[in-house]
Amino acid sequence: MKRSAGFLTVLMFSALLTNLSSAEAGGGNCQAKLGGTSYNCDFEISNGTSQTFCVEFGTGGASSNFDLFIPPSTDYGCACLATGSFKSPKFNGSASAFECVGDDFGTQLDGKVAGKKISGEGNNYLGESIVFSCVKVAACT
Repeated sequence: MKRSAGFLTVLMFSALLTNLSSAEAGGGNCQAKLGGTSYNCDFEISNGTSQTFCVEFGTGGASSNFDLFIPPSTDYGCACLATGSFKSPKFNGSASAFECVGDDFGTQLDGKVAGKKISGEGNNYLGESIVFSCVKVAACT
């Protein structure tokens, strides 16, 4: 009786460690990496202008997932890109790729997070293209 109880305990402990290792290896979705962070971002626009903003990622705005805020009042609803197949999608599943859509300027941004940097591209309702590059900072000032 003791022998089978010990074996069962070892088996359950092994399964728990395997699940924890898989979660660590996957690193969660991009929201887990971006939530509660701030970045200094440089934007280049195809109309010949460039802009620099400090942006913040958080929750409680336009999206049911997470948001990109450009202080003082611009809010982009965001989600991690889907993974999996058409027949079996995992929405908001990507570990690095995300998409955000602005609520008042008709702007879409597609980006990837890699360590302390994010970069990507987008466009707006006027058909202008945008590229951006960002570096993580402690907080927007």
